[in-house]
Amino acid sequence: MGVRIGISLGPGRTSAVAVRDRALLASTGGTAPAKLLADIVRACPEPPDAIVADLSGLLAGLVLNRHRELSPVAMIRVLPRAATDPALERHPDDVVERLITRRYTVPGGHDLFGRELRPLDHVALRAVCHEIRQGPARDIAVVASGSPAQPRHEREVADALQAAMPDARISVAHEFGGHGLAAREATVVLNAALAGAAGQLLDACERGARGIPFQVARGDGGWVNPSRLRTLPVLGVGAADALQLQGAAQLAGTGDCRVLLDRSPQPMVGDVRHGLAAVRPQVVAGLGTALAVPTAALTRADTSRAGDIALVKADRDAAELTCVGAAASRPTAWLDEIAFIESTAELEGIRRDAQARATAIATANGATPGSADVVEVSTVAVPYSPSGTIRVRVRVAGVPEA
Repeated sequence: MGVRIGISLGPGRTSAVAVRDRALLASTGGTAPAKLLADIVRACPEPPDAIVADLSGLLAGLVLNRHRELSPVAMIRVLPRAATDPALERHPDDVVERLITRRYTVPGGHDLFGRELRPLDHVALRAVCHEIRQGPARDIAVVASGSPAQPRHEREVADALQAAMPDARISVAHEFGGHGLAAREATVVLNAALAGAAGQLLDACERGARGIPFQVARGDGGWVNPSRLRTLPVLGVGAADALQLQGAAQLAGTGDCRVLLDRSPQPMVGDVRHGLAAVRPQVVAGLGTALAVPTAALTRADTSRAGDIALVKADRDAAELTCVGAAASRPTAWLDEIAFIESTAELEGIRRDAQARATAIATANGATPGSADVVEVSTVAVPYSPSGTIRVRVRVAGVPEA
């Protein structure tokens, strides 16, 4: 592998490193990203193959501290009936709710297994499209009940919105998978709110890259190409934790370990398998809201308990570890779905189908065709559901295209 650059863009300080294989060749930091990037490129012994940037600090800063600068979001829920309690009309987390300028409910939706609970109300949908068109919001978030199993109503709503407002940017929940209305709604709202700002950040990054192939780190520790992040910017949220785990493992020369991170008020640990951080959908550290997209699974450190794998202590600067993890990252894809099976043979077919779709996504993200491997697959029964209901998770990682 040639030289790769990892860069972490923060609201204040920016850091960058140059890495080849497991060796750290150069590192630098400062407050002027363009100058810093030029300096790290000059420090490389040969022209770098690629730049991978972590934008998670900037994205979190926008959501937490500069939310008034983000795009106003119109939120559409597709449900069998609207909430009657005002508390249920809003999102439980203020960090999400304050991004929404107006809420709408369109009757419709499906159940967990994709069975239609109520036909989509096209009259109500036309009225909602007309009302949104009269307002300022052109970033629209859509979440429908049951869309992970059957996205038809979300797609029909998105088509109607696009026909009424060709300039609208529409985020739909089924593109992210996951479960739970609150987490899926938070994901599409953040995605819609960040769309404009993320586009500006990516424009600046691509100018600074000056022709060097440029990728963006995602929350699960992999990366996506800039064109995909322009439409799905929420994928870049929360990436730093996974990158720090992977950076520590990379410098320790191992792909399988448990990493101890020096955090306040208490140290945290996270696992690395096959060079990738262990991840799960959860509350994103710093944001205080759960998302449907996965981020690093960190737990409080218990140094008294012996582990089954090597323990690596991350004793370098956190920003430097983030950059190393970004430079060493790979194109990835993640699927998290509900399925219904009646036999073992059907289970194998569902696994193969999910793996094939995840592989196609990883290839579209920049993996060399044929290089994508399944690094994680799980099928577990969904509790308190009819027999045969399973949750399927697949994670795929590939080798970057040369």
